[in-house]
Amino acid sequence: MERNVLQFLEKTAAMYPEKTAVKDSRESVTFRELEYHSRLAGSGLVEMISRGDAIPVYMEKGVKTLEAFFGIVYAGGCYSLLAPIQPEERCNSILQRLDAPVLITDREHLERAETFVFQGRILLIEELLESAMAEDKLARIREDCTDRDPLYINFTSGSTGTPKGVVVGHGSVLSFIRHFVERFHIASDDIIGNQAPFDFDVSVKDIYSMLLTGAALYLIPRECFAFAKKLLDELEREHITVMIWAVSALCLITSLDGFSYKVPRSVKKVLFSGEVMPMKHLLAWKKALPEAMFVNLYGPTEITCNCSYYVVPQEIEEKDALPIGRHFPNVRILLLGEGDQLITEKGETGEICVGGNGPALGYYGDREKTDAVFVQNPLNTKYRDVLYRTGDLAYYREDGELIYVGRRDSQIKHMGHRIEMGEIESCILQNPDVKRVCCLYDEENQQIVAFYQGDTDSKGIREGLKKKLIKYMIPGRYVQVEQMPLNANGKIDRKALRSQYIDHKDT
Repeated sequence: MERNVLQFLEKTAAMYPEKTAVKDSRESVTFRELEYHSRLAGSGLVEMISRGDAIPVYMEKGVKTLEAFFGIVYAGGCYSLLAPIQPEERCNSILQRLDAPVLITDREHLERAETFVFQGRILLIEELLESAMAEDKLARIREDCTDRDPLYINFTSGSTGTPKGVVVGHGSVLSFIRHFVERFHIASDDIIGNQAPFDFDVSVKDIYSMLLTGAALYLIPRECFAFAKKLLDELEREHITVMIWAVSALCLITSLDGFSYKVPRSVKKVLFSGEVMPMKHLLAWKKALPEAMFVNLYGPTEITCNCSYYVVPQEIEEKDALPIGRHFPNVRILLLGEGDQLITEKGETGEICVGGNGPALGYYGDREKTDAVFVQNPLNTKYRDVLYRTGDLAYYREDGELIYVGRRDSQIKHMGHRIEMGEIESCILQNPDVKRVCCLYDEENQQIVAFYQGDTDSKGIREGLKKKLIKYMIPGRYVQVEQMPLNANGKIDRKALRSQYIDHKDT
């Protein structure tokens, strides 16, 4: 049984040596080449890093970025991508937290990397790929590996403004990906169209599905995601069969009426996550691709990609709630209510808590934050049993499927009543002229603010809400935006909305 994700690469390279593994806008590699180049990079690193070192990689996503990742793992370390799109202050904050002996970059980004506050050594991937092979040293590192070793660190936003580094181990990825590709029938003849940045865990499903199955991975250029037509051309040109995308990226195409231009007929599977998928956008995708499988995936970074899934049925209506479904194998989901009692009753809301093989190893270099959310299962006093408290709320539908309600910390108290913003957003999205919506609370003026994208006015939205919501839940202010601001992970940037329209009332 595998203890290290590189065993996926090695087995697949032996089975499909000349098959294309990864392609970006500049180059492509076969599985044999990907393994060989990764070993070369690992050989160059092996004397510079120690087991478990967290090594930052400052590069745009591409073939060589993956060779840097796997080279780090061959040398016994774990990788963490520093995306060049990030501001320098955030990069410096992450580098300070990692305290790494080396940083890997490429010639294109070397000049900026040299401006960072970093005491270690800066290495070029181009030079690492010219290293002498050190098979004996790499073999000794492999002999000593366990599936509890860290594989990657993804930094998420922290409530204090300091990024939190989520450490995910080999064992969690090995277990998850096996079940993932089996559940959704991803195979060697698939071509996966990568949308997600490499510092966003949606990309983990792309990368390791490719390694396990021998599917080809095409890294769609970032600039394509600004233009629906260009994106659809790319999907057709590369014959993409599998899309594992953030909801916002799928909504880009439907918001701009992309399917009136072209339908990517090769696509057979569309898996989405990151935020609630607006039903009208999902129905547009299903209408365009009636034979495709559509899957709603749920799970924060801290539980290794996803802990639950829902395969969307053929017949579904706009008024229907979209479940987050049931748990993956080897993962346990508990709903805990007030006082940490276990919720089993249908319709009763509780916090989603995840156990089994899903939870990450914790936050890198931050024991206090780790202990706050990676906790002992309060229902088990007999032995160590770690749960991750997601802060997300859900309830069981009559058929046992989980329905996501919203964030525990997005619950507001307005006019003495507790209100979930997600409920208001869901009702607003039932207006056929609203494409996207985000609700925030203006504490100073004690009002709910609804930001929406679409061809309608606030009067029409308000009149519709009067039929669906209690009076105190109806927003007091409506702001029409041309496009929703998105963060680096492709989700609606709530902080940007608040900063522009609430904290600084310039409009």
